[in-house]
Amino acid sequence: MKNKANNTEAQILAAADHLFTHKGFNATSTTDIAREAQCNQALVHYYFRTKENLFQTVFTRRLESIIQRLQEPLVKGDDIFTTLRHIVDTYFDIIGKDPQIPFFLLNELILNPERQHLIQQAITDSLILKDFFRQYSETVDRAIACGQIRPIDPKELYLDLISLVVFSFLALPLAQNVLQIDQSEAFLSQRREQVFDLLEGGIKKGAPPAQ
Repeated sequence: MKNKANNTEAQILAAADHLFTHKGFNATSTTDIAREAQCNQALVHYYFRTKENLFQTVFTRRLESIIQRLQEPLVKGDDIFTTLRHIVDTYFDIIGKDPQIPFFLLNELILNPERQHLIQQAITDSLILKDFFRQYSETVDRAIACGQIRPIDPKELYLDLISLVVFSFLALPLAQNVLQIDQSEAFLSQRREQVFDLLEGGIKKGAPPAQ
């Protein structure tokens, strides 16, 4: 019975993850989730009580899964450029498999203030995220201390990285429809390299600080 219960809960989480990401919170009902998970709607409420609780659980699981992948070079003690390369590649790989993620975050985090609290709470409560940023900040600070890169706030560097990666995917429809770029994989592959080159060139010792 326990295995069956675990399987049902996992099916509900997978269904909710897919629907929230592709349809958004407001457009997704617990009935939709139950139908996608092939279970009774009462089970959705039994395991998670409310749609808000389910959303927060889905977001936290996805966030922590990503962070585990991002931590790999930090655990190994790699230098700042190897670390940034890994983070850029990881984000491009993840979003490349599910291009709806940036639109989902834009919609839920920016355009829906009522959802900001749920996402902020999930981020605040995540111990693995706190540990990741501690390790990442230490890596940046070490690179500054040894003269490998110019002084820069680790948070600002990470924001630059996220912005460049996410905009690459948001700009893809523009590139296809306005710039007549047909090969989306080639475009994203090129952008992947350009994002890393911009970050690397911008923080190397001797590079002018961003205005």
